[in-house]
Amino acid sequence: MVKVLMGMIIMDVQLLDINLKGLWSFILVNDHNPFKSRNINLLIALLLVSLPVAAQRLTVNGYISDSITGEALIGATIGRPDGKITTSSNTFGYYTLSLPSEKTSVRVSCVGYKSCDFSLTLSGDTTINIALKPESIELAEVVIKEKNTLGNSSAGFVSIPISRLKAVPILFGEADIIKSLALTPGITTGNEGTTGLLVRGGTPDQNLILLDDATVYNTAHLFGLVSVFNSDAIKNVDLYKAGFPARYGGRLSSVFDIAMKEGNRKTQNKELTVGLVSSRLLWEGPLSNQAKYAGKTSFLVAARSSYLTAFLLPKYLLFKAGKAKNYFNYWLYDVNAKINFQVSPRSQFFASIYHGNDFYSAQEGIVIDRNKVGLSWGNTTVTVRYNHILRPRLFLKSIGSFSRYRYGISAANFKKQGKKWEESNSLESLSSVNDWTHKTAFEWFLGSAQTLRFGVQTSLYTYRPVVFKTTFDLPDDSLSSLNTSIYTQEFSAFAEYEFTLGSWFKANAGGRLIGMNVQGRTYKNIEPRISANILLPGNLSLKGAYTQMNQYTHLLTNNSVGLPNDVWVPVTKTILPASSEQYTLGISKTFGADIELSVDVYCKTLLNLIDYASGASFFGSFDKSWQSLIEQNGEGRIRGLELFVNKTKGAFTGWVGYTLSKNERRFDRIDNGDWYASNFDRRHILSLVGNYTHPIFNYSFSASWVYQSGAPVSMPIAIYKKFDEGQISPDDSPSVLYGKRNNVRLPAYHKLDVSYSFDVHTSKHKTARMTFGVYNVYNRVNPYYLTLQIKSFPVLDPFTPLVGPYKGFTSSVNKVGVLPLLPYISYSIKL
Repeated sequence: MVKVLMGMIIMDVQLLDINLKGLWSFILVNDHNPFKSRNINLLIALLLVSLPVAAQRLTVNGYISDSITGEALIGATIGRPDGKITTSSNTFGYYTLSLPSEKTSVRVSCVGYKSCDFSLTLSGDTTINIALKPESIELAEVVIKEKNTLGNSSAGFVSIPISRLKAVPILFGEADIIKSLALTPGITTGNEGTTGLLVRGGTPDQNLILLDDATVYNTAHLFGLVSVFNSDAIKNVDLYKAGFPARYGGRLSSVFDIAMKEGNRKTQNKELTVGLVSSRLLWEGPLSNQAKYAGKTSFLVAARSSYLTAFLLPKYLLFKAGKAKNYFNYWLYDVNAKINFQVSPRSQFFASIYHGNDFYSAQEGIVIDRNKVGLSWGNTTVTVRYNHILRPRLFLKSIGSFSRYRYGISAANFKKQGKKWEESNSLESLSSVNDWTHKTAFEWFLGSAQTLRFGVQTSLYTYRPVVFKTTFDLPDDSLSSLNTSIYTQEFSAFAEYEFTLGSWFKANAGGRLIGMNVQGRTYKNIEPRISANILLPGNLSLKGAYTQMNQYTHLLTNNSVGLPNDVWVPVTKTILPASSEQYTLGISKTFGADIELSVDVYCKTLLNLIDYASGASFFGSFDKSWQSLIEQNGEGRIRGLELFVNKTKGAFTGWVGYTLSKNERRFDRIDNGDWYASNFDRRHILSLVGNYTHPIFNYSFSASWVYQSGAPVSMPIAIYKKFDEGQISPDDSPSVLYGKRNNVRLPAYHKLDVSYSFDVHTSKHKTARMTFGVYNVYNRVNPYYLTLQIKSFPVLDPFTPLVGPYKGFTSSVNKVGVLPLLPYISYSIKL
């Protein structure tokens, strides 16, 4: 695998030239983009924005890093103290700054680090690598060091320091960046405890989630109660819910760009965290202690595993001995690993791996028959990346990545034969997607106020929507048609120009050209993007953004009662790519040095959506193709308002977020083409988050409360018996009749979580962190899903008493909640 990825990385400038020519030859014939009428002219207008002419200056470039660990610092600011000439470091800590040749003062700053001031007199282009010293731990706990970036950030962009996300109370003592981000405006999760993020009314599959540039297709551990992202291994998270830069593509609603830590280049560090249901271990340090490699290499390994199996072992032993009617077992684990090596002052090499799995099994039955159900799912990602400074102002990154997601569900029946249990029948359904991607991108720093980014990307996908294995008698041709893989190829090129005018205007304009080949058909699209900020007097900032996006993969999700069953499927020669068009307008203001207020309104249109047909289930339809179970050509319309009040400094920090939105869908063959509430419609969402840290004793208290309107679900409106040539069999199971799509709403969702953390000192003079917390303090039963229970009773027909009795039926709907009040404790220590 690594050899293949390395081979992909060798392609850079030549690939750029070849792919651009090929893309221009067919993308301009844009037959399948529903917004075609204005795409080309708008894209050309955005890319031909007049470039401000910069005066002759000299260039200072280099890397900005942490003086303790040697890790690159993302978003560090360097420039003149008066702010007239400034720039920021990129994802890898690289910066380039244009300065006049006379003596100039320079200031370097970054959130959570001490600022550095020095003077320069330039006679030529110069390389300066800068290491910033972190602020003291006590000071960092007292003040959440977050710059006032409202005026500089684009519309819909969110970047919250990992340390702040980790302070939010969470389930089981597992710090969870996904759950924390879900408490910000415009973002929420699906059902109770789940990690599938709904961003501005979008579905979970409409989020592009990148871990070190590799796509992550599923974010859920423990049925969504915990995310797959181990916070110990995460360095930075950038979230875009509007104003998407052209370098991102392939999804409709959001981009989560997550970067793993690089590892400590100076000294080895080990940290152990023990919680109620799982433990985590972090180990990082330099790869080699030889002098010639000092500060040039590093590694990181972060592992996590649950031990629920140990708690469930007694019940399993009772079941095996025939003294218990049922049992279940659950196990999860994940591993993050990364190495980096500075090949030369101009070149760096990175390689990272993520692998995680969940396993669930349950059995019931004690006398003659037993039933067994199993679930498993997991992700694997591999990224190999090469960075090179071609010129002081031209930065290259070449990336090869592999991502695989697997999902499986199985069911089996057993009968007792003597003393042994023999399998009588079984059914297994498997689903997977493999993603091979190569990307070559350039950053050209035209000046301190101008950056041009451009590049190409090639992806190969293998989808296996379903692979059935069963002991039931099915025609061979039926299984072969169901178990067919689908192969797709995607080619894209992008260009974006980011510039500032003085200290009052900042904009990013660009576009993305995309081509997708599948089953002999080629889809071609152009995606214009633009976002702009205008700084107004009185610490006001006016922001706006317009984007078009296209998506070539879909996630099929059940709409009916019960647990979801999700399967990734691609576009085909008959299923068109989904597309979106979004307008965003916002205004923000700062009050003093620590209060930020922002208000955004947005309008989003979705086209070519797909969904399950009413009552359809993937697992229950193993005799049909998945394409026959869906509705196509759906439309969506989403309108929303977001309010965010954020206190960023002081002993007490926190935020208030509120979202008002309306999310609707329409399909020609669902409800006669009428608009209906989307599965993910949440009319009102309110979140309150607070954290208090004592300035002397270094303890902290955190709390979060969230409320959201109930989710729409589809419920049956009638129960009936099927007739067979005028006869009714008393043993036939009843059938259910569905009415309007999403005709019922679940009760409103709300809960309160609290946590308390403090430092303890061990006998070996080490510092540990102890955390106590309570999830769902007032024990609110929030529904995870609904169950429909049908009971029969005998009915005697008075007109034909010799034929009966018949069966009558009653039904009831039960709300199933899985997370009551749950206390937790965790203990973290540096070894």
